[in-house]
Amino acid sequence: MTGPTSDRDLPRLTGDIVRLCDDLDRFGFCLADTLLSPQETERVRKTVVLRAQGERVPGDDRDETLAWPQRGGDQWQLLMAGEDGLDHMALHPTAIALARHLLGERIHLSGFSSHIVHPGNQVMDLHTDQWWLPQPVMPGETGTKAGDITREVQPTGLPVPATRPINPAVVINVMWAVTDFTAACGATRLVPGSHLSGVHPDPAETYDTVDAEVPAGSAVIWDARTWHASGRNDGNAPRIGVTATYCGPQFRQLQNFTCGLRPEAQATLSDGMRALLGFELWQSYGATDDFEARFARPGYERASSARSR
Repeated sequence: MTGPTSDRDLPRLTGDIVRLCDDLDRFGFCLADTLLSPQETERVRKTVVLRAQGERVPGDDRDETLAWPQRGGDQWQLLMAGEDGLDHMALHPTAIALARHLLGERIHLSGFSSHIVHPGNQVMDLHTDQWWLPQPVMPGETGTKAGDITREVQPTGLPVPATRPINPAVVINVMWAVTDFTAACGATRLVPGSHLSGVHPDPAETYDTVDAEVPAGSAVIWDARTWHASGRNDGNAPRIGVTATYCGPQFRQLQNFTCGLRPEAQATLSDGMRALLGFELWQSYGATDDFEARFARPGYERASSARSR
């Protein structure tokens, strides 16, 4: 087990973007205070709960908690940015600013999903979300080929600064607290500084973690190299979060927004949202019929254009 972590200088809730960026760089995570109003947070909660129950009625005023499944386990639900009425979260200025601080100016929304931790869940193993990137190797060393990478073949070690080159950050997670995140309800656990180690946690080892406790409407943001996991929910209500994951423009996104978004929803997107979802070409990558186009054209547009000629 690693040595004890001092909380004297650890990230604290703040709305100061300079402090948020500094915490992200130093510790691998930061805590952004009050990004959504109570009214916005409640609307998001209703949307997520109704989607999780298989309904698409965000404006429904029923007390849906009466039918809530009180069971153990984690419940994941993919959200379709551009359709679910939650685009303001993916486009939030603080989220975008932190993503660009870590990744650079051009970014894509990689994934957009809700995560519901029910009471009595199993504690998640510590992990990183950038496990798929090949590790740097020295000349003459044999590394894992890109097409052969799995979570199980990654090097493990201690969460201390590396003494040789490591991969840069290419992914960042912004997890919105839709309900209060507390240690008792399974708040995200993180290992400060682990993003600089260049290695992954060993499932057989125990490491000191800190609980990212934030009130509803705030957010926990972490460098995808940071070791993290959800905790155990010992309360009597679900812990609900929404995660917006951003990546560099040259990486494959978790969700295929360009394929999954309905045509009528695509037609309403702003250029900024289209770029964020991956419709904008990057150095010609992502093209459909024109390497010089700014935006890729979906197949149904290309087909109608061909028929009209």
